[in-house]
Amino acid sequence: MTSLSLVALEFLCHVEIRSEYFPLLKEPLKLAENLSKKFTTQERHALIHYLEILPKIREKFGADLICDRLAYEQATAKDISEYKAKLWPSGAKIADLCCGMGGDSFWLLDGMASGGVDIAPERVLMFNENMRRLGLLHRAVLQNALDVAGGDFFCIDPARRGGLNPDFESVLELTKKFSGSMIKLPPAFPEDEIPQESDVLYLGNASDCRECLMLSGIFGKGIVRASTVDKEWQCERNELKNISLEVKNLGDFILEPNPVLVRSHLFLSEAKKLGFWQIDSTLAYVSCENLPPKYDGFAAYRVIDQSSLSTNNVKAMLKKHDAGKITLKKRGVEVVPEAEIRRLAPKGEKEYILFYTRILGEKRAILAKIF
Repeated sequence: MTSLSLVALEFLCHVEIRSEYFPLLKEPLKLAENLSKKFTTQERHALIHYLEILPKIREKFGADLICDRLAYEQATAKDISEYKAKLWPSGAKIADLCCGMGGDSFWLLDGMASGGVDIAPERVLMFNENMRRLGLLHRAVLQNALDVAGGDFFCIDPARRGGLNPDFESVLELTKKFSGSMIKLPPAFPEDEIPQESDVLYLGNASDCRECLMLSGIFGKGIVRASTVDKEWQCERNELKNISLEVKNLGDFILEPNPVLVRSHLFLSEAKKLGFWQIDSTLAYVSCENLPPKYDGFAAYRVIDQSSLSTNNVKAMLKKHDAGKITLKKRGVEVVPEAEIRRLAPKGEKEYILFYTRILGEKRAILAKIF
């Protein structure tokens, strides 16, 4: 990830982005020659940097916003930001601390107001220019987030390189100045460090857990929540700590919880409601003999066969079932799926899911089909 200087960003705010530049990205010498007729070396560097990420900016935000690669990577995507905007009360006044390019304020609902705060002048410029381009009235100022006096609500997205900045203790002090807050944390942040009265919300989709939010003040009820934007699960934090599943051998189905259920450990409470059990006490794969009518949050696979992880045994199992196209999923076993599939070299006609995991502590290969 790379950042640009304030001068470079100011240049990008005013330069015309011409469509003929994009095909030349694959021919850097021609592009440099084309740009050299009009721009200085520093301006060319900034423009090429921006052109390389602009298609991604358009895809992520739906507009030609101003940022550099680092700010783009750190900013909240549109779907997540829209979901979070609905969590604020109507007419909320929000301090967007460590505001970056503005991703957490782009899609606030009508009547909500955001004031950005950042210690980097480059980020303040991005925020204000992007709000201008989107026709929004939110504005940012250059200030240390820890010096903000307080107010109704705040959100904060601390930098993560080399640890949280501001650090978590300082962020907790900030919560005392506001009625409510949304604090973005790494998905793997230790939940036991989050105050018990706060809510912990994991956000993602079918393939990834993308954010962890600590919701404090008026938002906190001591709940663990997980959401894929269109579906949400929850459980009291104290209750979840005491939930365990029966651990026993593989049944007719193996089920894979959604990543937000895994990260939040809510797969335990949901699996218990559905009568599922774990096939290993340390892993999130669960099993059952008969699928219930609904099993939201779990991908179900019918078990076809299983073997030890011996290469000869796995190859024999694949050959027995005429396996050709394989998708390998792993949990509790160290293996590179793409390399392992090449090594197994299945030559059959049928498509399967191959799990490398543990059953009751023993490493096993499970052949299955999507149900």
